Amino acid sequence: MNVPVRDRTHLVERAIEALGGSEALGPRVAPRAPEPPPAPAAPAAPAKPDVSLAALRAAGLIDAPEGQQRSRSVEEITVVQQQILRGMEDVGAGRNRMVVVTSARPGEGKTFVATNLAASMAANSTRKVILVDVDGKRGSVSDLLANGEVNGLRSLAAQERMAPPLLTCEVRNLLLLPYGKPVSGESVVPPGSQVSEALARLARALPDHVLIIDTPPSLSTSDAHALSSIAGQVVVVVDAERTQRNEVEAALDMMEACPNLSLLLNRVCLTASDSFGAYGDYGAHKGG
Repeated sequence: MNVPVRDRTHLVERAIEALGGSEALGPRVAPRAPEPPPAPAAPAAPAKPDVSLAALRAAGLIDAPEGQQRSRSVEEITVVQQQILRGMEDVGAGRNRMVVVTSARPGEGKTFVATNLAASMAANSTRKVILVDVDGKRGSVSDLLANGEVNGLRSLAAQERMAPPLLTCEVRNLLLLPYGKPVSGESVVPPGSQVSEALARLARALPDHVLIIDTPPSLSTSDAHALSSIAGQVVVVVDAERTQRNEVEAALDMMEACPNLSLLLNRVCLTASDSFGAYGDYGAHKGG
C-alpha cells in the first residue's frame, strides 16, 4: 500500500510560524568573529645554578672546561678523563660508574684532581657527572665552595628515602653532592659503610650518571677502603716529590677490593719535552 508523503516543515520553522514570523524572535544577531589565538608564552628564564663558575674556579677549577684555552694542565686532565672512561668499559655493570679519588696522606692534590676530572668529564662528554664530597674537612670541595650548611651526603646517608640533595653547577652536566650539614640525632661523621650504602642507592637511582667521589686520605680514615668495595675504579693521587713508597703501598693495600687501581703522580717536575705545551699556542699553564 502506498502512503502519500506529506510535506513536513522543520520543527524550528513551525515554531517561528507559530510566533508570527522571524521578526517575533528579535533582530538577527551577526555571528561573532573568531577570537585570535593567544600569544605564545615567553620562554622561562633558565634557573640560576647553585654553584657558579667563579666559585668553582676559586675552588681550584683550572679553566672553563668549554673554553678555547688548551693549557698543559687542561690537556693532562683530559688524558686522565679518557683513561677513566676507558676503564669503565673494562668493569662490570653496576659499579663501573663510581670512581673514587683518594690519596695516602693529606695535601697531595686529590680534591684538585677530583674537581677538575668531574668538570672535564661533564663538559666534554654526554655523561652527567656528580662530584661527591665524602671528606668535608677544611680544604674539601664543600669547604672551598662554602656550602657546608646545606643538606648533603650526611643527610642522604641518614635518610634512606630522601631525594638526592644535588646542587646544580655552571658547568654543563655537572652536579655536586656536598658533604652537608650534620643531621640531628646522628653521629657527626657517618661511618664508611653507611656512606657506601647511600652512594650505592644514588648510583642505582641515577643510572645515567657518573659519580666522582672525593674521599679523605686512605691512611687517615676507613672511608676510601669502604668505598673501594663498591667502586669500579680508584685513583690514588700521589705527591711525587713528597710521598714515601711505603705510604703508597699501604694506600694501595687498603684499596685492594677495587678491580681497577690507578696511580696519578701530582707535582712532577718535567722538562718541556716531557709534557704538553711544546706545540704552537698550547703553552704551559700560566695560572697559580
